[in-house]
Amino acid sequence: MTYVEEWRSLSARIRAFTRAANLYARFQQSNNADTYGGAKFLGDQSQKILATIATFTASHKAVLPSEAVKSLEGFLEGHQGKVIAGHESSREIRAGAIFLAGIESEISFLLADRQEILRARSERAFLHLQRSLIVDESLKDRWLAAFKSGEVACERLGSVHLLAHGIYAFKIDAKGARTDLIFDEPPEPFLERRGLQGMVLTEWKVVEDKNALARFEEARTQAELYAGGALAGSELKAYRYLVAVSLKSLPRAAIPADSAAGAVTYRHVNIAIDPDVPSKQARR
Repeated sequence: MTYVEEWRSLSARIRAFTRAANLYARFQQSNNADTYGGAKFLGDQSQKILATIATFTASHKAVLPSEAVKSLEGFLEGHQGKVIAGHESSREIRAGAIFLAGIESEISFLLADRQEILRARSERAFLHLQRSLIVDESLKDRWLAAFKSGEVACERLGSVHLLAHGIYAFKIDAKGARTDLIFDEPPEPFLERRGLQGMVLTEWKVVEDKNALARFEEARTQAELYAGGALAGSELKAYRYLVAVSLKSLPRAAIPADSAAGAVTYRHVNIAIDPDVPSKQARR
């Protein structure tokens, strides 16, 4: 589950809690007796939500937008978090409900952009491609033929697969401009109006064990030429994918760790057309 999906679940919980707190406050206006302990129940629930927010923050701190981390930590460590943690009076419980509603609104806004959705879709597309090659013999045959033809044939097949996941994959020409993987031309304008989630920069290479590291480095050098442009709002800006297509799964030593350059992370992906079973792959 991505942090956006996890926050959606937590957000729904907070909104449901604030509705219950509002209902309690309305009943209190006509009869302020609390015979059945409604205030205590709400206070206990607010503390559980506070603990869940703390867990969410700690679990995703490394990947959350910096503004969201700052807001969450300020909420947890500041006045609002202390009031919710205390909940000794009805006034504090009411205040806690207001504070939770406020942080839910702020974090939902900060996480509302499409970047995490694009990243998650891209990761799923590559995972789907790899799993499909294991179980679909006809797909494997097409990729074997593309592997023999070379890099261009592989990137074309790859771009069509990503398109099925709502991702428009593009590469970079010698001048650092976007190039369509199918037609070898600049992408047509207004792609986002065609039902796409967004655009993702990919560099595809055909590799073997002995040249994998060099080919990954070559892909990164090409990807670094890119500086963005007019369609940057519909692109995955924080991640670029360097994809090595091989016959067998590459050994771990041949796949560089993901690396960051400024605000951009370079993901290294190996697509194996005829991968070994996991136990055999581990021995490699």
